[in-house]
Amino acid sequence: MKTKIYIFLLVLSATMSSWAQLSINDYKYVSVPDKFDFLKSNDEYQLNSLTVFLLEKQGFTVLDKSVNYPMDLAQNNCLKLNANVLKIKGFLFSKLQLVLTDCENRVVFSSEIGKSKLKNYQKAYHEALRNAFALSTFNYAYNGSNVSAAMPEPPKTIAKSTPVIVTEIAVKKQDIQEVIEVSDSSIEAVVGLLIQQTNSGYDFIDSISKTIKFSTHATLFDNVYIIDGQEGIIYKRGQNWVREYIENGNTTIEALNIQR
Repeated sequence: MKTKIYIFLLVLSATMSSWAQLSINDYKYVSVPDKFDFLKSNDEYQLNSLTVFLLEKQGFTVLDKSVNYPMDLAQNNCLKLNANVLKIKGFLFSKLQLVLTDCENRVVFSSEIGKSKLKNYQKAYHEALRNAFALSTFNYAYNGSNVSAAMPEPPKTIAKSTPVIVTEIAVKKQDIQEVIEVSDSSIEAVVGLLIQQTNSGYDFIDSISKTIKFSTHATLFDNVYIIDGQEGIIYKRGQNWVREYIENGNTTIEALNIQR
């Protein structure tokens, strides 16, 4: 009996230690969905917009779909927390709670439950969410500890006097030439790929060996995909697909030759 209790305490101690290691300060970004599960439409009652505003007020960097996907996040998707607002069942009250989870769907932070007695849904949800934030202690400040070993260097600023290298790529098996303008980058061409859509993104398949060269996952941004198990991202540049990654401190861009 004593042995079983001892084992149980060891497991409990290890679990509690694991929980204790999770901190919102380890995460650089927060993603807010367009729609919370208990709502019927995107940004209904402007609750998603209010969540973004309140998180930014606490010092968080909330991802914006209208701007480019951050390169450090493309290299390390676990720099991001996923925000969700839950509706808690209650009598006479509207109750909401903010929950932040990591890339492994572990709960890193749960706010206090905010309440409102207001009858109007929008006013009630806004008051409840504001109360949830007001009752909770965030003290957020990104500490930089959750950094990928392959973290890319900051983008270099090109002075007006700096010439831009224009490289012309002759794509094999096709009479197509692509002109890609880059600075301080190496260019390579990847030949003969087929695209197959998957549940999470796209597979880029070698047309000769029929093996998957790149398997990708969708991001918050249109036509930007994280490569599974490899460095960098794949994105669409006009009508062309491009892979971009960091190698030995330098930006490498590959023009992907997609067979149509």
